[in-house]
Amino acid sequence: MATLTGELGQVKIDKTDSAGGATVAIAEIRSWTVTHTQDVVEDTVMGDGARTYKKGLSNFSGSFEGMYDTNHSTNNGVVFDLDATGENTSTTDSGILTGEFITSTTSGSKKFSGEILITSIERTASFDDMVTFTANFQGSGVLTEGSV
Repeated sequence: MATLTGELGQVKIDKTDSAGGATVAIAEIRSWTVTHTQDVVEDTVMGDGARTYKKGLSNFSGSFEGMYDTNHSTNNGVVFDLDATGENTSTTDSGILTGEFITSTTSGSKKFSGEILITSIERTASFDDMVTFTANFQGSGVLTEGSV
């Protein structure tokens, strides 16, 4: 398997909620993280010589960050408008969106996708740097691994 660098990575969000629609690339992305976890359920009983465990439920969460650029409000509005009062009025009340996290736009690269709920947006400004944002999300359902 080939190793990849991240400069061709992308984050795509379905702007019209999980009911379907075209995904758009979120502009000015600098990095993304998807954490996939597996719960562990203990099934140890009296008399066992050591603790034993069973597989539990899985979930995923993560974040992505980028440059905060007001020229990209059409594509990025779905992320920044948590209350669905402005650019993101086409989503349903559930707030569940489809997210795609792409390692590289090169054919055959990995893509992780699933339904997500944006849980927070942090905007950061410093006198000697660009204004940036960090969006945190919680997955809902299964995280799917595919190819670009």
